[in-house]
Amino acid sequence: MDIQGESWKTSAEAASLLQCTERSVRRACEQGRLSASKLGRQWLISPEALNDYRFGKTT
Repeated sequence: MDIQGESWKTSAEAASLLQCTERSVRRACEQGRLSASKLGRQWLISPEALNDYRFGKTT
């Protein structure tokens, strides 16, 4: 999903990139370990937040 020129990822897309389950991504979002925004029932993760999480930077 493109928001302000950035390609934000859904939890399913993020899980595929991180090679983990979608549930693990949703849990990380809920616990604040992965910075994300919730749109309805769907978590959206910015490319910057996803890279920070992938490479161990804290949010």
